[in-house]
Order: sequence, then C-alpha cells, then structure tokens
Amino acid sequence: MSRCVHRPLIVAAALLIGSIAAVGSGATSNAAPAAGASAYTPNQPCRLLDTREEPGRTVAPKTLRIDIAGRCGAPADVSAAVLTLTVTRPTGPGHLTVYPAGTERPTASNVNYTAGRTTANTAIVVVRNGAVDLYVHTDTEVSVDLDGTFRPVTGAVSAGRLESVAPTRIADTRDPTSFEGSRVTTRGSGDLLLPLPDGVPADATGVAISVVSVNSAPGHITVHPAGTPRPNASVVNTDAYVRTRGTTVLAPVSDDGIVLHRVSEGDLVVDLWGWFTGPSAPASTDGLFVPESPTRVWDSRTTNDPLHDGGALTKTMATDDAAVVALNVTAVGATEPGHLTVGRAGSTRPATSTVNFQWSEPAAAATLVRNTTAGVTFWAQGGTHVVVDRFGWFTGGAAPASAAADRNPVPTTGGRVLFVADSSFAGIRWNGALPLLQGADFDARLESCRRLIGSSCFGREGYRPYNAVTEVLSVTPGSVDVLVVGTGYNDFASRFHEGFVSVMEAARRVGIPRVVWITYRESVGYTSPAGASNAATYAANNAILRSEWASARWPELTLLDWNAYSAGHPDWVTSDGVHFTVAGAREAAMYVSRALASYDRRTCPSGIGGATERGGWCALPG
Repeated sequence: MSRCVHRPLIVAAALLIGSIAAVGSGATSNAAPAAGASAYTPNQPCRLLDTREEPGRTVAPKTLRIDIAGRCGAPADVSAAVLTLTVTRPTGPGHLTVYPAGTERPTASNVNYTAGRTTANTAIVVVRNGAVDLYVHTDTEVSVDLDGTFRPVTGAVSAGRLESVAPTRIADTRDPTSFEGSRVTTRGSGDLLLPLPDGVPADATGVAISVVSVNSAPGHITVHPAGTPRPNASVVNTDAYVRTRGTTVLAPVSDDGIVLHRVSEGDLVVDLWGWFTGPSAPASTDGLFVPESPTRVWDSRTTNDPLHDGGALTKTMATDDAAVVALNVTAVGATEPGHLTVGRAGSTRPATSTVNFQWSEPAAAATLVRNTTAGVTFWAQGGTHVVVDRFGWFTGGAAPASAAADRNPVPTTGGRVLFVADSSFAGIRWNGALPLLQGADFDARLESCRRLIGSSCFGREGYRPYNAVTEVLSVTPGSVDVLVVGTGYNDFASRFHEGFVSVMEAARRVGIPRVVWITYRESVGYTSPAGASNAATYAANNAILRSEWASARWPELTLLDWNAYSAGHPDWVTSDGVHFTVAGAREAAMYVSRALASYDRRTCPSGIGGATERGGWCALPG
C-alpha cells in the first residue's frame, strides 16, 4: 500500500452552481441522426418487478423476462429503458445482467453482490420486442424500477436531447450552506429539495446526476420530480456493511426541481452531469442516445493493467461519433479503500468520484462521461482492477483532446502492518528472521502463549502477553493499514469462534481496512496441557475461518493459507509441527512479506524478491 488507510468518502469539490455552461459540440446539428438514435422521455419512477411479491416470468434458468412497452407509462415503441436494478438478500456472491429480450446473454454486468447485501445500480438497456431479460448469477431477490425511456427518432428534435456539462456539485449535506434548496442537518434523513440549477432551462425534461449516499445507515434514496407523490422506487441502497454507495441517475424533473428522499441516516452528495432538453430547445440531432447491447470495453484482469493508487490511465471507450458514453464501471479486487473517478481525457481530474469501494469485493456504478478524440481517463485513489461495460452513446461527436501520458506505476512500498502472533510465528523473532519482514512498515508483536481473548498463558519468556484483542485496541485509530493474525494455537476450542469475532470487531473499531488471518497447521504433534492432540482442533479452527470468510460478513478478511503452503515442508517446523526451525522462520517471514505485497499489487520486497505477475507485481506464494 502506498498510503495509509484511504477513507471511501467523496472528494470535496468547489461549488459551481452559478451559470452552468454546456460542453457539447457547440453547433446545432440537423444532419440525419445515427441509426438507432433515440430521444429521452421522462416518466414518474415506477416499479416493474419485485420478486419478493411476485416471481416474474422465467424464460431460462435464472433468467426473467420483464415486459416494458405499455407499462408504467412506457411508449409502445420504446427503444431503451432507464432502469434501477436492486438486489436484496442474495445467497452468495454473484452478479446481475440485464440485456435485450431474446438475445444471447453478454459478457457484462450491471450489479455485483455478495451474500446478504442490498445493492442497486442504474442501467440503460436496449428494449427488444417490448421487453428485456434479466439474469442473476446467484439466487437473490430483485426489484426493477423504470425511471425513464428512450424512443426512436427519424430527424432533428427539440426535446429529449442530452446537454452535458462538466461535473458540477449541486448538493453536499456535509456542508448544508453549500447548496440552494431546502436546508437539512449535516447528517440526517428525509427530503432534500433541489431547485433546477441556474443554466438548466425551466422546461428541461430530466437531469443526469450522480447520487452518492455517504457513510449512511442502512436504507435507500428515492428520486422524483418536486411536487409529485413519492413513488415506490429507489435509486441507491446502503446496508450495514457498505455505507457509502452511489450511481448516476437519469431523473425526471418538474419546474420546481427534484426531490431526493432519504430513508437512512447519513449524508448525501449530488453532482450534475447534464440535462435533457425541453420543447423550447432548438431542433437538432445532437444529444440523442444510441442504445447498444452491453459491450465489455475494458477488463484490467485480462489486460493486466489495474489502476494503482494515484494512477491514471486513458482508454478508448467509443468511436469519435460519440459525444458522451454511457458506461458501467466496476471496481473489483481493490487493495484498499478508495474510489475511481472517470472523466474526459485532456482535463484535470474532476473533484468527484464515480465508484467508491471499501474492500476487495466488487463495487459498480453507472456513469456518463464526455468522450474525446483521445479517449476517457480513469483516475484512482486506492488500487483496484477495473471492469467497464458500454451500454450506448449520445450523438454530437467527440471533443478534441490530447491526453496526458498514462501514469500508473506499480507501488514499491506498503503501509503500516500490525502483526499479532503467538509462539508459532514468534519463531520469526527467536530465530533472527525479523529482517525478512520486508516491503511494509511492520509492527511485529510476536509473543509466546498469546490468546485471542481472555487471559494469555505464561510464555517461555516468563510473562503473560496481552491477548490479541487488547493489542489491536491499543493502536491509534486509523493508523494501521493491515492486521495480520498469527495467533490462536493456545485458545480453547470452545471459544475460538468467539475469539475470532472479537478480533474482527476490534479491528473495525480502530479502522483497520484489511485483516489477513493465517491458517493453522493441521498436521501437528502438538498436544494440549492435558495431553490431547490438537490436530482436530486446528482443523476445526480452519473450518470456522473458511466459513466466516465465505459468509461475506467480513469483507475485509483475507485468509493466508500457511497450512497448505507449509504442508510439504516438515523441515520448517520442529517435531510438534507448529514451532519453527531456523529455516522455517525465514520461510514464514518471506511468505508473509510476499503475500502482503501480492495483496497490495506492489513489487516483491527488493531484499527477498519473489515470482512476479505479468502486470509487474508480486505473485502470491504457492
């Protein structure tokens, strides 16, 4: 890690509510529209499907068909639909994909989820024969809301064209004096009424805004035109595990503006990306939407170019015909909490965020981004793989630009690591292998006879060390990037699960974003004080670790499988199968160092080296 504990909060931006200048092509175009070009039509948000109330129409395994034409105010000739897709109570990790009805399911996703989460995202989807198909990878409940539609046009039109603007912050409840509209407390719930910003015409039919719920309690946000009844719909959901989430919303508006209703205690950040023209606008073929079947345009897991902390990469997202591109951006395999920002190439980094992520589990958000002749730039605070799917584009032509050179070096140095262990890994200290803990700032607290909870036993050095929970709670909150747990061999089997939970909760209390728990050696001759073999106990402990990791209750948890890695090396341990020989101590120290470098996607520590992945970062040992 190249920084200490990134917070997944939205970056503050200068308020630009004054006159808002459109950043389209400038000239009004009346040329023939692109094939498939469509104009936006607003409608009051409306629920199309909720599997908690009715199962929907199954057309293939785990695939539902959702009829749209003629429902919720959608026209019969609808060409694309603006949907909010919400997943709740999933049984395991998976993803959701929505695509034109009756077509082959694409390699793309709209929502990524893990067990027990509630997650939502926006999608603009081609409607075929009046319907779309929805696939869920893992069993889950799903709700689908219709937020707007597009319908095809044959020539220049006035209403329903996108006028894009540079991302502009129009509300941030962390600073209630920073926006016009109904005042709210710094942290709160309830309605936030925002008038149309200056520069947005009174007859605008909708706005494109990013809506981010920041550090919020479990709940949701509903967006609807001011002066209309609040619909049974939502655009953003937060839960007990992920408290900062957002997406881009294409929302209808009234003359009085827009209402954002918060059913959660927290903060709200809103940025304007553009608006849709009304009948008073000049007729043009610019700003029309050309919907596409979902197309994957970048997956850094296959191209071996993830964004590293502080990195910036420019990618081609569409042809030069596109003025604005509709994308779904997914951060996956993050190395630390942070966020991604997507913007036009050749510009400075916008003071906004596109996707906020906390752990290695995926986080996705829809966005609209201005296209340029040089492409689109992705900036990162915090390292992550990036997966991008394109769902269509708006006409008007790419803006001329020269992109800055890519800047994305592989990190070489990690952050602060608290390594808490018992006599198993204390052998690193006893055998002179501490200098092989490299690549990060290690605070190695390796003590004999340590327990996870309760009173530790008397160690070989003649005292009782603090238990693991006490050691974790002793650090300054926010000062540790990674906790490595190498203790548990001395704990009573009946209390191991309690001890595990206590350590994880302590780590959360002091803001540690990643916990690496080292598995226990199972092929051991080590016995308890009563003379019983502990082999079965350590196997049971490992089973508990794997179960807790799979539950997704602890998204910050990573298991480092020392049991498997060391299984073929009896020379690394003494006759009891637990404590290190000199060779084992050296191997264990290098193993931990290389593993942490791999998790961070940084180079292997220079003093010990190691195998390297194709992208240039350290490979996971074994």
